[in-house]
Amino acid sequence: MGASERVVFRGVTFRRYPDSKNWADRWYFTPGVADRQRGVGRLHQEIWKAANGSIPKGHHVHHRDENPLNNDLDNLECLPGREHNHNHSADSSPEVAAARLAGLVAGRERAAEWHRSEEGRAWHREHGKRVWDGRQAEVFTCEQCGAEYQSRAAQGHNRFCSNNCKTKWRKASGVDDEDRACAFCGNTFRINKYAVARACSRVCGQGLRRQRAAS
Repeated sequence: MGASERVVFRGVTFRRYPDSKNWADRWYFTPGVADRQRGVGRLHQEIWKAANGSIPKGHHVHHRDENPLNNDLDNLECLPGREHNHNHSADSSPEVAAARLAGLVAGRERAAEWHRSEEGRAWHREHGKRVWDGRQAEVFTCEQCGAEYQSRAAQGHNRFCSNNCKTKWRKASGVDDEDRACAFCGNTFRINKYAVARACSRVCGQGLRRQRAAS
């Protein structure tokens, strides 16, 4: 994203990137990934929260003078999200709205391209290592066999105590099943998408083999 500007507030580093093609990255000071994961918001949000407490659900912290770089407390107010969005949209022509949408789409495409790049993959490897090394093991219950096990992986990635239990659960749940047309009789049958079977039954399988032998 190019050169950045850095601000430290209450021990957290926030950055913005004046040369970024992404509007939000240019104008808002944002914390790093690890801080965002533990709930730290953008600089203006954290300044308002430090003085007033948590932001009510469905509300946004608004810059009174419409200048995102003016993060003085007196310039910040908390508004219902609908009112905040309406205030901004009322000042935007259809052309500006279309340009903003195009910018968001382009930004997502550039972000996806960066994440696929060698630089992006290297960043993810290093970030994953830092997060993994600092994570404490927790006790989870396997959804398949009911056994308790320990893991440092996050809750959303911890459902099974082993790959064997994961495979059993997927087969039993039918999550990988698909409909196929029997290559012998033409009837539709349901089967795991990773299975190689082309016939709906043993009888049809034998008939299919006889067809191949005769051809």
